[in-house]
Amino acid sequence: MTTNTQITTKKRITNCNMSPTLFAAESLSQTISSGARLFQKACIGCHDMGGNILQPDATLFMKDLQRNGVSTEEGIYNITYYGKGRMPGFGEKCTPRGQCTFGPRLQEEEIKLLAEFVKSQADRGWPNIESHRD
Repeated sequence: MTTNTQITTKKRITNCNMSPTLFAAESLSQTISSGARLFQKACIGCHDMGGNILQPDATLFMKDLQRNGVSTEEGIYNITYYGKGRMPGFGEKCTPRGQCTFGPRLQEEEIKLLAEFVKSQADRGWPNIESHRD
């Protein structure tokens, strides 16, 4: 005879046997979704569909990221935080002041999500993203 305790234990064990790959896929999906929302909030004005309306040779496509030395998540994070050229910095502690956005600043975790999202999109050739409205 099976007791309620044994059934509960079996359910817990069954639920804990999820694949690490499944967790990674869920985590990536959440990162992309959060990154997409941030991108649409803070970046899409200049970088719609991975382009660049101010500097056509500084798009978010991998060939331009590589040519401009920012093809890693770290490189994307740094340029988003501190800015470079016509690209303003969005980091909370961005300096010098003239290089930084005059709009709202982003927290470090938000910039990390953006960097992961941009890298992921660049790796895939900037496929269409769903609209994520707040």
